[in-house]
Formats: sequence, structure tokens, C-alpha cells
Amino acid sequence: MGGSWLKTRMDRLLATIIPSAAVRGPISLAEALPWLVPKVQPRFQYEAQGLRTGRPGPEFRPLAGSFAVGLAVDLPDEEMDVSAADLRRWNADFDRLLQKARSNLLTRGGEEGFQEMGPGRYRSTWQDGLDGSRMLLPGVLRGLRLEGDPVVVLPNRDTLLVVGDQDTRSLSWALEGALEFLDEDPRSLNGCPLRFRNYQWESFDARAEHPLCPLLARIQKRRLKDEYSHQKFLLDRRHGSQGKAITVAPFHLEKTPAGQTGSFTVWSEAMGEAWLPVADRVRLDWAAVQGWAPWEAVQQQLSSLLEPVGLFPERYRLRQAPPAELLGSLLAT
Repeated sequence: MGGSWLKTRMDRLLATIIPSAAVRGPISLAEALPWLVPKVQPRFQYEAQGLRTGRPGPEFRPLAGSFAVGLAVDLPDEEMDVSAADLRRWNADFDRLLQKARSNLLTRGGEEGFQEMGPGRYRSTWQDGLDGSRMLLPGVLRGLRLEGDPVVVLPNRDTLLVVGDQDTRSLSWALEGALEFLDEDPRSLNGCPLRFRNYQWESFDARAEHPLCPLLARIQKRRLKDEYSHQKFLLDRRHGSQGKAITVAPFHLEKTPAGQTGSFTVWSEAMGEAWLPVADRVRLDWAAVQGWAPWEAVQQQLSSLLEPVGLFPERYRLRQAPPAELLGSLLAT
């Protein structure tokens, strides 16, 4: 592999000087290995690529919550995601390559790169598009002084915020900061936090009595709004090009009477075959029935008609109209 590795290094140096000389097209495993890196980002980012192109997207594995990890070949002037076709062509295993990718990331300065923004508050300083991927390195959080288990927020690929789960004020700082990124940064990902507990990452979900529960719910609903809206755009375009009469229902945010963030979708008779998002409640707009129904009631009473499409976030297909009396029963719940 030495000759291929040296050739790839020379290609990288040449591409830095002369961009047109950069590697193009399929590359061999030997060429890819030195520049292989893990890529942590929202799972929707991976799945959207398949919706956008109509072909299988990059290979990935769920990490925790709404995040996933894939593999990328980080060349000097472009980044190429590793697909299932690449793995077959290389006759390579995803998990073995992920180990190599983590090792490569560590050699780039993987475990030192945080600025203390205040007691128990840290922000990454690598800013190389792989800041969030450092959460896969075992020692990346070891030297940080935190109250409780580490909680990370990844609002964009150049920013990793770290606080402790027992530090409410620092948690608020991280979540509010994430919302600012979502509002101002076109490259924003999402602000949903993850917690490292028992040697693994998990979604950080606050209990109802937690003072930050409304803020956390707002961020989670904002993620769904952004992802469902983008998903609808891609599906509408694909269905239109295929001549399919399918209505992809919208996902809306609203303020609840208690002042919190809620969500709703609309299902009407005029839609025909409808693909509904999972929202807090559904607006029924039919000739015989008009009103609001909780999503739980729709899912329970129409279980024989709802078909999961197999998307992320999930949508449910309704191919036919239910009887009017069944629609009316939804309003009584």
C-alpha cells in the first residue's frame, strides 16, 4: 500500500496547488484509506441525498437520537461520501473502515480542541467540518470540567458545544446558542442534544418537570419542521417527475394555549392519496367532518389504513378515505 499512499499524498499536494489536478471519479480503497474520516450529521442529511438523486444515498449507521454516522473521503478540494456501492467495489466492511476513519481523525488533532466559554461551557475550535465527528473519539471529552454526564449540541459541522447534564444554566446556554445557529446559519444542522452515558451516546430528553423542557421541545419541533419541509419539497419534485398523484401533507408549528410549541398537519378529502407527517394533531377537512384530532387517535383508530412509507422522519400513507363515521369518531377523542 506504500506506493498508493505516496501517490495519494502527491495528488493531495498537487491538488492544493492546481485544483484541476484533484482526484476525480471512483478511487481505489488504497487511495481512499489515508483520507477516510467519520462524518456525524443528522440522519435526514443522509436520507435526503437518496430522495434528491433517486439513487441509494451514502451508507450510514444510526448513532443516537436524530444523528447518524457515515464515512467520507476528505480530499483537499472535495469530500466524497462512501456509498454501499463503494463498499462493494472495495470488498470492505463499514465497521472496519469506521475504525480506520476514527484513527485518521485522531491524527488530525482529535482530542484537543475546545475553548472554555465559561464555567462548564465548551466550544470546539477545529472548525474543519469534522467537529461533531470528534464525539466518536474516546478521549475527546475527558479533560473537560463538567457537572454530570456530557451533553453535546451540534448546530453545524464546525461547531460542537459541550456542557454537563446537571448544569441547567449551561444547558440553557447551549440550547439557546443552537437556536441562534438555526436562525442565522444557512449551513445549520439541528440543535437536538445528545448525552454520553454508560459509554454510549443517547438522545437527551428532559422530564416534563425540567425547567428546560419547553426549550428542548421547541428545538425538537424545529428540527421536524425543517426536515419535513425539505422532505416534502423533494418528494413533491420526485412525484411530479414520475406523474404520481400523491399529496405530501405539510407540517406546521403553532403555539399551544399554554404558550409552548406544538405541531399540526392537514388531511382533506381533496388530497386523494396522502402522506401524513407525525404531528401533535391533525386538521380534518372533509365534507362530512371538520375539526381537530390528536395524532394518537388517528394512529390508533386508522391503524388498518395507515402504512409507514419508510422515510426519516417517518410519514404514513393513506390510500383511501375511511368511512364518515370513523372520521367522526376521531373528533370525539
